[in-house]
Amino acid sequence: MNIVKKTFIILSIVMLGNTDCVGQSLQLSHNSTISLLTCGAGNEYYLSFGHSAIRVCDTTRNIDLVFNYGIFDFDTPNLYLKFALGNLNYMLGVQYYNSFIRSYEREGRWVVEQTLSLTHDERNNVYNLLMENAKEENRYYRYDFFRDNCSSRARDIIENSLIDRDFYNHKLLDTNSTYRHVINHTFRDIIYPYTNEKLMWWQFGVDALLGMRCDRTINISQYMFIPFNLQNYIDSNGLCQSSKLIVDETKTDNPKSVSPNIVFWTLCVLTCLITYIFAKTNKKIGWFDIPLFSLVGTIGLIITLMWAFSSHWCVKENLNILWANPIFLLLVLCPKKISKYIIYTLLICLGVSLLNIITGIQQYNSAVLPIIISLTIRLLHLLHNERRIKRATQNMGR
Repeated sequence: MNIVKKTFIILSIVMLGNTDCVGQSLQLSHNSTISLLTCGAGNEYYLSFGHSAIRVCDTTRNIDLVFNYGIFDFDTPNLYLKFALGNLNYMLGVQYYNSFIRSYEREGRWVVEQTLSLTHDERNNVYNLLMENAKEENRYYRYDFFRDNCSSRARDIIENSLIDRDFYNHKLLDTNSTYRHVINHTFRDIIYPYTNEKLMWWQFGVDALLGMRCDRTINISQYMFIPFNLQNYIDSNGLCQSSKLIVDETKTDNPKSVSPNIVFWTLCVLTCLITYIFAKTNKKIGWFDIPLFSLVGTIGLIITLMWAFSSHWCVKENLNILWANPIFLLLVLCPKKISKYIIYTLLICLGVSLLNIITGIQQYNSAVLPIIISLTIRLLHLLHNERRIKRATQNMGR
């Protein structure tokens, strides 16, 4: 059944079963509890940062629901294109608690429940905010991985439900070393620990697409865009009444992958050897350059399209465009029309990329350095050939 229809049916049952909902705010009993559910990482990259949801349980009123902001409609036309362009609507889905838990048991991902220390009025505030968000006209939102996701939505619901107290424990923030140093971190710093040796190629690709906006320092609120960080903060700030493991982790980890650093440093060594061996060839572009320039140029083209057409906040102002320059495609598509000015332009861009590595205006993936060196060597070789051909032509004219 379509997730939208499921949500509507569940909400209808809840609304009809709650006699206090007509003409006034929805009311939970004094036996109710509100919990933050944090789910462990999956094997896919997009699952490696975990998940957050809010459980509302009231045995007196036969309510046991999970409000899940991580839902989207798989039947959406042009799903992947809309996601890439930042135009995919996510929604607040409502599931029965047992159904939610069974889905994570099947995936083998752990689930921890933190029962929140809230007053009766605060629990009612949470419930009413969630039910308001679950209405047809309110449930959709534009997903933003760093600024508007399942974790930040759960954070905001909890924060906005508190009465006469602050979600942010300033004494904790001033004394706890973990949170005191958050101000020195960036969005990119925060996601790196979750892309381990099993996801290094994903990390390389994501690093290429993320712009310099992700290298700005963040505040404590932004720090909680990762579900695990929200979970840890709830544990620390006095809002956690109790915590328990609901589902054990049973999934099998992905095998380790070959590091991009190893691959691209090997490529760099091969580039040096090939350039030295074929230094006396007069070709403007050789068999080795075509796949190298095509790959880098294609990456640059994707970066350009994402920057220009995507509404994703994090892909703008991307200095990776300097080394992954779409102009490299011109060297492949029009090899007979290669101008020294094009080569000079690309060399300048590579030089600025090296300067960026030193200054750290935007953090590059560590595997970018050998790529820059390889490209520089091949461009210098092409420039050398350009001069050699020009001298040979002049000598023939004499």
